[in-house]
Amino acid sequence: MKAIKMIDKWIPEIFYEEDGEGLTRGLPFVKVPEDKLMPSALFMCEIRDIKEEVEQEVDLTVHMYANMSVLKERLTIETYNKIRSVGLGLEDIEESKEKAKQTTTNSNNNLT
Repeated sequence: MKAIKMIDKWIPEIFYEEDGEGLTRGLPFVKVPEDKLMPSALFMCEIRDIKEEVEQEVDLTVHMYANMSVLKERLTIETYNKIRSVGLGLEDIEESKEKAKQTTTNSNNNLT
């Protein structure tokens, strides 16, 4: 297992484009400084109003989102594929790559 690099431990600012026509097509993004790496995990708070008769209260839950590139780099392929399949409902990485290659081939064939 590779040593964890501390340059991926910083607090990023999450940005959003004004519309879905920009560079990220509406996906949120992080501007990563030259001396940093994309964080290995992001933490996001979910806040929901709880309607009470007397006071307005909120329910706060903290969620963690892992950087899949970091997981792929630091875990065994078996563990990484287990996270993809069991945890996220995705195909294992080899199957996914093969399907992506076939899609690219089909797209290229349709262009000619």
